[in-house]
This record gives sequence, C-alpha cells and structure tokens, in this order.
Amino acid sequence: MQTYLKLKYLAREYWQDIVTYIIDIGLAYFAYINIDNLQVFLFTVIVLITSLIYIVYRKTKDKDFFFLPMDTYDSKKDWVGRGELNYLRGGSCYEISNSHSGFIFPKTLNWDDYYFSFDFKIINASLGWIVRAVNLSNYLMFQCFQDYVKPHIRINGEWIVFPPEKVNFMFDEKLQIDEWYKAIIICEKRDMRIKITSYKNKEVFFDRNWSIPEDRVQVIYSKDGNNELKLSQTIDFDFGAVGFRNHGHEKGYFKNVLVEKL
Repeated sequence: MQTYLKLKYLAREYWQDIVTYIIDIGLAYFAYINIDNLQVFLFTVIVLITSLIYIVYRKTKDKDFFFLPMDTYDSKKDWVGRGELNYLRGGSCYEISNSHSGFIFPKTLNWDDYYFSFDFKIINASLGWIVRAVNLSNYLMFQCFQDYVKPHIRINGEWIVFPPEKVNFMFDEKLQIDEWYKAIIICEKRDMRIKITSYKNKEVFFDRNWSIPEDRVQVIYSKDGNNELKLSQTIDFDFGAVGFRNHGHEKGYFKNVLVEKL
C-alpha cells in the first residue's frame, strides 16, 4: 500500500516530466516508422526511460519530500515526542493523545519553506498541527476545533495564544466530529496559509492566511499568585519540523502525511 501511494504521488507530482518522455517516445516511434531502424528506436526508448527513472530517483533521493501514509505499526519510528502515538489498525491511521509537548518529524528539522498536508479526524475537542518546530518546546501550532483554528506560539515551553475571532480564523460552519478532512499548511517565509477541504464533497471548508508577528512579544514564564515573570523576546521560527499535538481530553487521528520543500 505504501509503495502504491508513493508511486501515485510521484505520478501526480511529476506528471509533466512523465508526459514529456511519453511524447518523446511517441516521436521516436514515429521516426522508426519512417526510417525503419528498430535498433535506433529501441536504443532511444531505453535512453529516455533510463533518464526518466534517474530524474525521479534523484528527486526522491535528495529528499525534496517525505510521504508518510502512517498505515503500519512501524510508521512512527521516525517521529520524536512525548505522550501516546498509537497505530489504529482498523482505520489505518495514528491517534495522538496525552501529549503535552507533541510529536515531531525531525527529518524536516532544518527545512524552512514547505508544503505540509495530511488527512485528519477530530474525535474529541481538537487536534494540534505543528510547523517550524525547533524542538518540542519551541514551535508554531494551529489547533483545530469544531468552530475555529487557534494559532499558538510555543517559546521555551510557554504558550502565546491568538484568539481565533481576532485573526479571522472562525469557521462559517462547524467541522464535523469523527469525519475525515484534508488539511494543507503552506509555510513560506513568515507567512502561513491554512486550508481545510472536506473529504465528503471535496469542497474547501476553510482557507486563511496568518503571519508570524514581527514585533517582540511578552512571554510569561512563571506565575506565583499575583506575581509573574515576563520577558520580551523576538520570534524567529524561520525553519523547523512538522508534527502533531494533543493533550488532556483532546483526541484526534491523522494519516497520509506529505511534506515537500518549496
């Protein structure tokens, strides 16, 4: 199944290269009909097919993208985090829960601009989507609820939360519990585009943009009664890994994770 999905992705992503080579083979066949030289034709076809395989192989080998179906027990071996990340055999997906810090995919740790997509389902309350994670204590997170998406910035384990009504991240209609959706997060410089598509009717459910604040922010590091420690810090999440987070009563599933460099 994993091999099939990877081939399907390659066919979709590099269809222009594939079509170009198919046309070249067609032209070579046309030349063969007119020239009637089978050896030249076969040699041309072999060269074209070999070069196509090499191009696709190099793009895959260079790790310009990772496609993770998350459909086996071993799928989580490359993920790092704390809490519970469990494979659900019946749904061919993973459930994340009781994970205060979340789980990240460290092979994308040094990536800056990328396309991040996945299928998700909320079972209870919400599901957190992590991008630009430097580690488990420093990252950006978009927490998806039934009615809205709430942007977060985590700095040294502390949270800065942006009310969804103030950043125009409220939904026009409720997201359904226990129903699959497709999410896309495009990280480009300091700008993020978040898009949600319904699996049922393929319609765009949500499409918004959000930018990392340029100004310094006040981070509350501790609270003791009425006393609190505040430090002013800059926000420099210019690169970092993708991941997921849920904690407490929050419960969600995810699968078919794709991360691709821009």
